[in-house]
Amino acid sequence: MTPTSSHLFNGYLEGITLADIVQLACLERYDRRLEVRSDGFRGCVYFAGGEIVHAEAGALRGQQAFNEIMCVPGGTFTLGSGKTESRTIRESWNFLLMEAMRYIDERNDTISLAAEFSSLNVLVVDDSRMFTKALVRLFDEELGARIAGKASNVEEALKILELEKPDMVTLDVNMSINSRYMPLKHIMIRTPVPVVLMSDFSGNNFATMMEYLCLGAVDLVEKPKDEETWNLVGRRFKRLIRNIKEFRIQNIRRARGHGVADFKLPVGGPARKLVLILGGVGSLLELQKVLASLEDLRETAGLAFLDLYPGVLNHLAAYYDKMTIINPVPLQSGAPLLTSQWGFTCWHGSWEIAADENGGAAAVMKNENGLLDADELLISAARRFGQDLAVLLLSGTSLQLSKGLMEVSAAGGRIFLQDPDSCLYPDPILQVEALHLHEPFIDPENIMDSLGPFLR
Repeated sequence: MTPTSSHLFNGYLEGITLADIVQLACLERYDRRLEVRSDGFRGCVYFAGGEIVHAEAGALRGQQAFNEIMCVPGGTFTLGSGKTESRTIRESWNFLLMEAMRYIDERNDTISLAAEFSSLNVLVVDDSRMFTKALVRLFDEELGARIAGKASNVEEALKILELEKPDMVTLDVNMSINSRYMPLKHIMIRTPVPVVLMSDFSGNNFATMMEYLCLGAVDLVEKPKDEETWNLVGRRFKRLIRNIKEFRIQNIRRARGHGVADFKLPVGGPARKLVLILGGVGSLLELQKVLASLEDLRETAGLAFLDLYPGVLNHLAAYYDKMTIINPVPLQSGAPLLTSQWGFTCWHGSWEIAADENGGAAAVMKNENGLLDADELLISAARRFGQDLAVLLLSGTSLQLSKGLMEVSAAGGRIFLQDPDSCLYPDPILQVEALHLHEPFIDPENIMDSLGPFLR
């Protein structure tokens, strides 16, 4: 029913965003015109049949104009009847909103990155003066972060924490291994703060680092030994610093004790189904919960693409192998996707799911440069597996993947999102939620409640 003049209201809406208005106009499915004004800026968005068909802002037209309109920090709007003969936009409205939010984030990062880094306070906790000096130089000279303090023991660290309230702490894990003391527990009790663990990746050290993730640590990196590893660590810290003030330490929940798996599913033949996991900051602990809870992969292979320090992979697969009935392995390009096996790799390069020579499927790296192309990965997986594909997005999955997720949904695949209230870094999950393509939120520790019907 089209509203008549006798049923119309004029009024004022407080606390509403442009994204809310756009969604309202699309859900109405009327011909609408949204005009936005702010400090000399004027832009218009046109709607027809529940979709956005045209946008204009100054000399800009189409999606670029829409993005600029969505960037307006505040002002006034008018939403009324209106038609246009122009058709400059053909993407779905939820895709446009997702891309606009990403555009806003990228533009804000470009404008404020230097200011964010310079306002970030870091506490370095390490008993090696030489290493502390090198790490301080990295933060100060290369990342532009402020050093809130340097501590060589837990007592010093706790005093600095209470006085300076740093945004991030780097913690040498060897200090607790050598002394059989758990400084992170005291940090989290007294002054919760994002802690990045640093250590040599030996077997004992790595197990302790993974245990520390349960206590509130947000990431783990290797102690650099040469110029190459210093560069890797520098890039890792740069990624963390971008969003560390948005981390929600209170959302970290220790996994229930799963112990050691008492048997292993045998690796089988080519998989008929695929579970594809993408996880960002905060996902290592959640992935542990998922893998330890899996029960039936007789027809299914798994892949996990994680935002982590590259040197972690081999240690991570060995650590997970002890607690799950499946078979975790570092992912190799061209490796066939076999039942009861799970391949792990980090966010890098361009991957696709392709046919292998035995009639099954394989994960193939086409290019190893740059950040993971999640859209290409998801699109190729959807085309290969169709409704036999399940995608799980865990905490911090800040990748461009809206096109890929739409392809998965169109092919009949299933999309699951970790509940944002349990994410260390929930913002990327909340952005994906706006696409309205997912099943009910999942609890990683009870994953079989959601994934069980798919696996069977």
